[in-house]
Amino acid sequence: MLTISTLIIEDDPHWRAIISDLVQQNPFLVLIASCSSTLEGHAVLAKHTVDLIICAIEIPEITGLSFIRSLRQPPMVIFVTTHRDYALDCYDVSPVDFLLKPFRPDRFMRAIEKACLRFELLHQPDIEPYFLIRENQNYVQIAYNDVLFMKAQENFLHIMTTSQSYMPILSISKAEEALKGNFFMRVHRSYLVNRSAIAQISKTELTLTSGHVIPIGEQYRAALNSRHIQKKLITRFT
Repeated sequence: MLTISTLIIEDDPHWRAIISDLVQQNPFLVLIASCSSTLEGHAVLAKHTVDLIICAIEIPEITGLSFIRSLRQPPMVIFVTTHRDYALDCYDVSPVDFLLKPFRPDRFMRAIEKACLRFELLHQPDIEPYFLIRENQNYVQIAYNDVLFMKAQENFLHIMTTSQSYMPILSISKAEEALKGNFFMRVHRSYLVNRSAIAQISKTELTLTSGHVIPIGEQYRAALNSRHIQKKLITRFT
């Protein structure tokens, strides 16, 4: 079960007690601290990892909104206030919700449900990079790491993976543009290769881990040398 570490910053002792009680009753929330000022809250953040701040706005010295704006990487925040006019001012910090006092427990629960949804989105596991191609009437998903190379063949692009090959109607230039980044590299006017699949490089060709031999085009040699070889080359002079 997910648990969200929660910090309360509320200068009104009555409301601080109410919010603390609601937090402690919620099975998804773990109360880290309940503070009466933003200065206290700042001290807590220096010592603890906090996922959610439930923060009043009208706090003396440093307001709740100014405090959240001052944080380099603020956690999720639910603002609590007696003035609905503050809602527009809070927009730039993307709060999870905005609770107007006095609020009912069910309204607090709806705010926490929003926080749980955002928390799950923020902590979804990274998906391995992939792209899609059209084959007949279907979309085929191909993981970057499965690709060995791509070869231009007239109006088609021959995509060779570790397990099979594909021949979508696609130009190599369009593929190169769509797959920007460090995974793939153009080494010839007809070839894109997966950089992690390169096993050996000679003056005129590449040998891949699969044994495929790929020619190196003269106009691509300098980029291959600067981007792929020199930055990773280890010699006795390094």
